[in-house]
Amino acid sequence: MLADSLPGIWTAVLVSVELLSADSITPTAVHDAQGPILAAISSVLTVICGGAVIYRYEGRLDDAVSASMQRPLVSAFYGLMAYGIVVLLVGYAYSQLIRLAVAETALTILVALVAATLIFSLGGLGFVVVGAWVADIVGVADPWIGLVGIGTVSALVWLLLPVGFGIVIWVAIASVGIGGPARQWLHAGSVHVSQT
Repeated sequence: MLADSLPGIWTAVLVSVELLSADSITPTAVHDAQGPILAAISSVLTVICGGAVIYRYEGRLDDAVSASMQRPLVSAFYGLMAYGIVVLLVGYAYSQLIRLAVAETALTILVALVAATLIFSLGGLGFVVVGAWVADIVGVADPWIGLVGIGTVSALVWLLLPVGFGIVIWVAIASVGIGGPARQWLHAGSVHVSQT
């Protein structure tokens, strides 16, 4: 087997791919997964989704960093709202589609994949923004280094701490990063009148 010749994290990635089947996708699958598997999934998906964000939107990255880091606590709140909206929309779509009596297993897998894609895309943006901010503080101009660094910290959290802490820290990091752009987008049409 190929997994026997690879180091620990990559073995966890291959094992997690081998275990992925329609029967293994349950609501408790994340909670029941082992630390190395969760660390590998977190690290790989964070870098892939964050890399896609860097590739597509690198020119706007500085604006997103400044928007998120002007008010990090407010950004975290707006980031949590963005995640809430995604969960609400996916849950609503699932509840409506399940009423149509579509194939439940296939629909559940499709909805899980759509939800995961949306959540990890938001997470990728959040990790890129926070990573670029950390890289800027350290004095490195490359956002890839910040992304990989923050992704590594996230993987270590999944590896060393219980699953609940891993989820909370992953969402917190991503929320701070996506909150600034979400706040700007939400208030883009509002007009501020200054009183003189």
